[in-house]
Amino acid sequence: MKKITLFAVLLVAFSACGEGKKKTAETPQPGTPAVEQPAGGTAGAAVARFNGQPITDEDIRKVAGAKLSQAEMGLYEARKEGIDQIIEDRLLEAEASRQKVSKADLLKKSVYDKIKIEDKAIEKFYNERKGQMQGKKLDEVKGNIRGALFREKYQELYGELIKGMKKKADVEVLIKAPKIEVSEGDSPAIGPKDAPVTLVEFTDYQCPFCGRARATINQILDTYKGKVRYVLRDFPLSFHKDAMKAHESAHCAGEQGKYWEMNKKLFGNQKDLKVETLKKYAEELKLNLDKFNECVDSGKFVDKIRQNQQDGEKVGVSGTPAFFVNGRMLSGARPFESFKEIIDDELESNN
Repeated sequence: MKKITLFAVLLVAFSACGEGKKKTAETPQPGTPAVEQPAGGTAGAAVARFNGQPITDEDIRKVAGAKLSQAEMGLYEARKEGIDQIIEDRLLEAEASRQKVSKADLLKKSVYDKIKIEDKAIEKFYNERKGQMQGKKLDEVKGNIRGALFREKYQELYGELIKGMKKKADVEVLIKAPKIEVSEGDSPAIGPKDAPVTLVEFTDYQCPFCGRARATINQILDTYKGKVRYVLRDFPLSFHKDAMKAHESAHCAGEQGKYWEMNKKLFGNQKDLKVETLKKYAEELKLNLDKFNECVDSGKFVDKIRQNQQDGEKVGVSGTPAFFVNGRMLSGARPFESFKEIIDDELESNN
């Protein structure tokens, strides 16, 4: 069963900023999506002919690899979700039979009866997110918050129940997720180069959903310290008019050893990214202002940023944030649990 977070219920967390139109590479490029079994047959087998000359799956991937990769990932996720559901149902049936109770009674005893949502928990949730409640009073959203807290607690307890039963059973998932080759380039990164998991994000400093994802990224880095390498690549969207200069300013700050400090400033002030404000942030970070201002005004890093955009488009990025966990794509401001499932799977595979 998929985990449902509070933000998924109340704030539509699975969201992204997007261009609305996907682009594909016209010629073979590094980073063409690679999967274990190309859809439609082997890479060299003909899928069409033109004047007697074969058109192969490999040829198709040169011009539509990103779209194919996204479709294959969608198919994998649907199959994986179906497998998970079947396994969970069989685990519950077996455990209920062992305890000589119905499946409903098993869930009641192991999950439902353990959930207690107190008023103080609802008030705490409301007060911590008051600015996101669109001016509504506590009484107006109390029922929704109670329901969201209930669902979150249910997911937690249900997950623990399934996890415990899986440890005692012989469970093996044989399908593999399709992966896309995504390079780091010379982009800023946190974590060891030899980390077993590399998380690459294509981001836009003016995209609110990218800003929302910061808490999740920080949680990943804290939880998997030394095991995950996080790489940030530029993908400013054309309709975010201040985004390009914001990305330039981050790299200009990076020249002076303060890329991540500027990164934090930019994501913390997404509604104020005008050039004059960027220079104020540089002053607050105690950068050499002459060097910083010259760097930003000259467009020194524009080519680098555009290269990041092109690399992102080649691997199927059309909106932000877009993540690749060891080549496995996740789009949108996903909750920590979505990343945890993939990271844990990759770490287990590497053992």
